[in-house]
Amino acid sequence: MASGDTLLSLFPSDNEPPASGYATVDSRNGHPVLDFDTTTEEIAIFTCLLPRNYAGGGITVYIHAALTSATTGTLGWLVAFERMDAGTNLDTDSFAADQTVTAATVPATSGLPLILNVAISNGANMDSIAAGDTFRLRIKRNVALDTAASDAELISVELKET
Repeated sequence: MASGDTLLSLFPSDNEPPASGYATVDSRNGHPVLDFDTTTEEIAIFTCLLPRNYAGGGITVYIHAALTSATTGTLGWLVAFERMDAGTNLDTDSFAADQTVTAATVPATSGLPLILNVAISNGANMDSIAAGDTFRLRIKRNVALDTAASDAELISVELKET
């Protein structure tokens, strides 16, 4: 696999929400989305299998989202990886540290998607996942740092090899 190739694409229907504090399923003009509150940190979790042709570099996470009604402010996210190997206890979470997707200015027209990303280096920041590993990706809206005053609507997530 070459640098910049898409490894995985994730959609709202792939979400495995936690027991509480989860992003809610919604739709916008027939498009499935996950709604993330403007003031409460809500979570989406995706279980994935890293393709065996992954070459071992970093991964850039791209989040495609829109805002329910906000046309001003910024939107930001936090992402974290959790490797699920033979030593993983499925009864407890063991996500690596959150990686910050820098908040960006929202479009001036409600309903226009924006794409935000963060490049994550291989190793500890990715919980040392490797080709062929099962892992989980956790996405949270960064309500402590973004300023858009409406729900954020997650449309899709793309993982690309850096």
